[in-house]
Amino acid sequence: MTPVTRRELALSNVSLFGPPPSSMLPAVTDEELFAFVRQDLQEFWFPVTTRRRPWYADVWVDLGLFTLGRAHVTLTTGQLITKRAALAVLPGLGAPAAVVTDIARRRYGPAVRSNPFWRQRRAVLTQQFMGSAIRAVVSSP
Repeated sequence: MTPVTRRELALSNVSLFGPPPSSMLPAVTDEELFAFVRQDLQEFWFPVTTRRRPWYADVWVDLGLFTLGRAHVTLTTGQLITKRAALAVLPGLGAPAAVVTDIARRRYGPAVRSNPFWRQRRAVLTQQFMGSAIRAVVSSP
């Protein structure tokens, strides 16, 4: 179980049956959480920015950008935020507005069917943004 998951479970501390999660899981320090978030960006997400193929898929675009927005907030404030909240953070990080709008439309409607030209353009925009943004987020204090 990742430090992020453990922190989320401890914060909600909801149990449907049995003891609450906080009594069963070790606490996660801020340092442990921050180290995990930075490592995930550096060792998983950054290497993906060297390949174009993943960025043609909606799931990679969405998850990559959500992860980046959430990581930025966690590293700057210590808070864990939702995917919807991360979407609102992305423009401030310099994410391409058209890509953010595309994600919002597909996830929260009204959905617009994309064409191959847009998918290619979105892949390039997302790949370029993710590479530079990951470097910036990881190096932030």
